Amino acid sequence: MPDVTTNINTLSKGVTDLARDAAYVAVGLGVLAYQRAQVQRVELQKRLHQDLPIDQRLGDVRQGVAKGFKSIDDLAEQAVQFVESTLQPIEERLPASVTQITTKAREQAREVRITIRQRVSA
Repeated sequence: MPDVTTNINTLSKGVTDLARDAAYVAVGLGVLAYQRAQVQRVELQKRLHQDLPIDQRLGDVRQGVAKGFKSIDDLAEQAVQFVESTLQPIEERLPASVTQITTKAREQAREVRITIRQRVSA
């Protein structure tokens, strides 16, 4: 008969690995979103240097910024949802010590989203 402690340790390690992987995915999506914003920033700078009336250039820039912000926000939301949907079903069955790890992974995903929003809006 398998030892209960061994099963809990195995489950705990599996959840820890899953939480770490989910956090890596969230951070990776955040990095991709930030890189996408940088590419759009360069494109907007190119538009500004075109020979167009200033009103049209500003309108294009505003539209591009709004589009980029929406895209980044969507990616960050997907990352948060991924982490939460991955961890939530198993979180209820875990010991309190492991639940703390999954809670921390979800908090980190939210922090990544908040950081992205702050950097984009600045």
